Order: sequence, then structure tokens, then C-alpha cells
Amino acid sequence: MEVLQVSLQYAMGINMKKLVCFDMDMTLLDHATYSIPESAMKALDHLRAEGHIIVLASGRDMENEFSRPLAELVHPDAIVHANGLKVTIGNEKIYEHFMEKSIVKELLEFAEEHHICIGYNLGDIGYFVNKERVIEREVQVFGSCDRKFGDPGKLLDASLHALAVFGTLEQVQKLEKAFPLLKFPMFSGNVGADIVDKNTSKAVGIEALLTHYQLGWDDVIAFGDSMNDMEMIHAAGCGIAMGNAIEPLKKAADFVTKAVNEDGIWYGLQKLGLL
Repeated sequence: MEVLQVSLQYAMGINMKKLVCFDMDMTLLDHATYSIPESAMKALDHLRAEGHIIVLASGRDMENEFSRPLAELVHPDAIVHANGLKVTIGNEKIYEHFMEKSIVKELLEFAEEHHICIGYNLGDIGYFVNKERVIEREVQVFGSCDRKFGDPGKLLDASLHALAVFGTLEQVQKLEKAFPLLKFPMFSGNVGADIVDKNTSKAVGIEALLTHYQLGWDDVIAFGDSMNDMEMIHAAGCGIAMGNAIEPLKKAADFVTKAVNEDGIWYGLQKLGLL
């Protein structure tokens, strides 16, 4: 769909409440500076003042120690966590789904056997098989790794929404072949992937919000950049890919805005007539 057509479509409903969904990493959050651009923060303030519903739709659990400060900064009305496996509105949890413990056990054993980094964060502690890959990644991004690590075996006693793999595309493809009932949407930059049940997605979490707010998919605007955004970009009344998004998402989107470091959120909302 052309940008002009999208803009006209949404300008007609400019006074209607929209559910505006934002992925976090490389959509709102620029990894180059590990900050949210000022223009994006101003855009969020404007949407809030106009009465629109702001939703964070992330692969992260935004309630863990590493992500909570970002959630507090954005101050959304609702959050879709862990690729749709948990949905919260303020302190209220309206939807939640957990991985089978037997699958978690199989994944950790597979990671050990094939030297793949798999795990998850619980609180402020990371529990990863082959944690060296996590350390390497954090040194690349932050210059150091201050994360505390624990025994990944403790994940077997936890209720987990998802797991994560840090590694190469080839390693993720090996996991896809070994675990056909799971899916592995890649992170930005192909540095790893989320590990979730095949039937879950951010769109599933957003569906719970639509029921709560008594809205429909035509009322949804969604911004994203990676494979884990595909379902919500497809389903949204207007799906917007960032300029830095992967090519398949750009092809699926209604239009492509500028990159995260080029005021892409502001530009996209402006084109829709919402700013």
C-alpha cells in the first residue's frame, strides 16, 4: 500500500482511539546508543495526549531487571511480553502461557550436546548453557558484561514463557529442524533468536488486548523490525516496518518508515496523520 493511501485511510479516523503497538529493540530502542530517540519519546507523548493506547510488544519480558527501566521510560498503557506469552495492563495480568517443562529440558540438553547458547533471564540473573556467547554479545554492545549468571539447570524448576538462543543462523536452523513444534524468530542483526511455541506470537497477545479494549484489528497500528513482528504487522490495520527492518518484514508491511536512528517512529506516525 502506498504511503499516501495509508495516510488518507488513517486520517479519516484520526479522532478515533487507536491501539499503537511498538516493538522495543531496534524499533523504539536504538542499539547503537542503547537509547530511545528524543523524537520517538515526543511522538509517544503526543499519542498519549490524543487518547491513543500505547502498547509495547516485545520479545523481552519487560518485567525483568534488565528491561524494566525501559518499560518505565516508555510508560505504555499495556505490554505484550515475550512474543505474546504474557500480557499486562498496569499491574494486571490478562493473559499468560508457559512452555512445557519437558521441552525446556530437551532444549537445554540439545544446547549442551551441540555447543549452542540457550537460556533465559530470571530476575537479574542469566541462566544459560554456554554463557560465553552472551558475554561476548554484551561486550560487543556495552563494552563489558556485568551480568550475573547462575546454573541453567534451575530453569527446569521455573515457569518459563520462552527461552532465547544466542548464536549463528546455522545454529538456529539446526534447532528449527530438531524442534518442529517450536519457532525461532531471529533477533535484529541475526545474533540469535527467541524460542517460543509455534502457535504463539505478538499478534496473539494483541488479540487479548483488543478483547479487553473492545477494539478490532482495523484499530491497530504496529511498528516492528524483525521476524517476531511478522504476525502483528500482517494482522494490523496498518503495519509499518522500520527502515532498518529485515527485508521479509518490509515486504509484508503496508509501508516502510525511516530507520530507528533517523526518527523513523516520528516519520511513520506523521505520514499517518497522527502527528
